[in-house]
Amino acid sequence: MAVIESAAAPSALRQRLVSGSRFVTVGLLGLGVNQLLLWMLVDGAHVGYVLAAGLATQGSTTFNFLGAESWVFRARRVGGLRRTAIRFVAYDALNSTTLVVRLPLLYVLVSGLHIHYLVANLASLCALTLLRYVVADWLIWSARGFRRRTAE
Repeated sequence: MAVIESAAAPSALRQRLVSGSRFVTVGLLGLGVNQLLLWMLVDGAHVGYVLAAGLATQGSTTFNFLGAESWVFRARRVGGLRRTAIRFVAYDALNSTTLVVRLPLLYVLVSGLHIHYLVANLASLCALTLLRYVVADWLIWSARGFRRRTAE
């Protein structure tokens, strides 16, 4: 039994590394989406940068969810449209909740430290990426829940 468990450990580690690197790739693309939306809202539509950051987050959250669902965690995807919708709501809630930390940080960086809003936005997003991955990996696309559901 110990031989089987030890043989499975490298495979599990490899899976974590693959899903982690894919999550980062999707996240980097999502950063681009977020930055573009923020720039369009602030410079194009003249929306205040704090409100624009919240709106840009909703757009990039949708982009990132689609990437995570279809590429990062596709092997753990179970259920139909209803379960996908539940995962989207959970993922959106995660990203919306992090705005409680990110928007004040953005405000301090821009208004307090006079850092350009796009640079400050990028810094605040990067600061929370690891936290979002851990929550997404453990709760939203849980491998434990996937194994339990597929065993049933």
